[in-house]
Amino acid sequence: MNNIKNLRNKKNLLQQKVALDLNLTQEAISSYETERVIPNAEILIKLADYFNTNIDYLLCRTKYDLPIESIKPTNINDKQFQLLTKINKLSAVDQAKVEAYIDGLNSK
Repeated sequence: MNNIKNLRNKKNLLQQKVALDLNLTQEAISSYETERVIPNAEILIKLADYFNTNIDYLLCRTKYDLPIESIKPTNINDKQFQLLTKINKLSAVDQAKVEAYIDGLNSK
């Protein structure tokens, strides 16, 4: 959970300040930062809200330090975004197949 520490350092905050603001102990914050303890869902939500980021960033599952709402482009609707997410999970070969299929549909 080095990203918790990264966010805290970026904002020039001490562990004690974060702990006080979130009604946690300094030891808890330290444990999260050193990965001795994985925060539960409730704490992850608190941390994400506090640092204005997303839980995947806190868990080092993405490099994007953005609130979840700003990850989705504003020029597409939710259904289109879900479709793009599904396509993104496919292998490169399967993505090429989907692209070819879409090209075939568009040429009709």
